Amino acid sequence: MERPLRKSQDPFIYYGTIASGNQVIKDAETRNILGKDCLCFEMEAAGLVNDFPCLVIRGICDYADSHKNKRWQNYAAATAAAYAKELLRVTPVRGVKELPKAAAVMNKR
Repeated sequence: MERPLRKSQDPFIYYGTIASGNQVIKDAETRNILGKDCLCFEMEAAGLVNDFPCLVIRGICDYADSHKNKRWQNYAAATAAAYAKELLRVTPVRGVKELPKAAAVMNKR
């Protein structure tokens, strides 16, 4: 499917809901039904977010449709990593030592 060229090659940053589940979405109709109120779909954090309060940062690399491929996966991962690094750089560290460690929260399951 031909998509129009973007006016800018700069990455966009969106804030919102990320759907997390146990299946890859690669069908536009399913995507449209399930994704009405979310920015994207992901699988990696699905097993974590129910038991461990966390922030999920995703690099979006496809349209979750039949044209799904891995062409932009490395770029999306690098972009998400760069954003995470910048977010950590400007996040105050006050109170971090008092927060429970991930292993402790997961062991309470």
